[in-house]
Amino acid sequence: MRKYAAHLSLTTLVCFIGTLQSIVVTFVMEHRHSVWTIGWDMNLLAAAYAGIVSSSIAYYVQGLVMQKRGPVFVTAFSPLMMIIVAMMGSFIPAE
Repeated sequence: MRKYAAHLSLTTLVCFIGTLQSIVVTFVMEHRHSVWTIGWDMNLLAAAYAGIVSSSIAYYVQGLVMQKRGPVFVTAFSPLMMIIVAMMGSFIPAE
């Protein structure tokens, strides 16, 4: 964070690299063209929400916390995020 001071562009770069990795994995695992079809419905809204809101804001907040408190504080709470997501997933969408 000290070498790369532009926080939002760093967040964009991290999300873009993750998108490229996801595309490569999907090409390897899925061979149907219907997987890539996203219409103007809930699938588009879900993909946009997951990409923009969840990932971007999470990486941005982690960058801010890393700048203020250091990398140890961010990595200490990473396992806690998995537990919170699992609990919210069981209550909100009733998975």
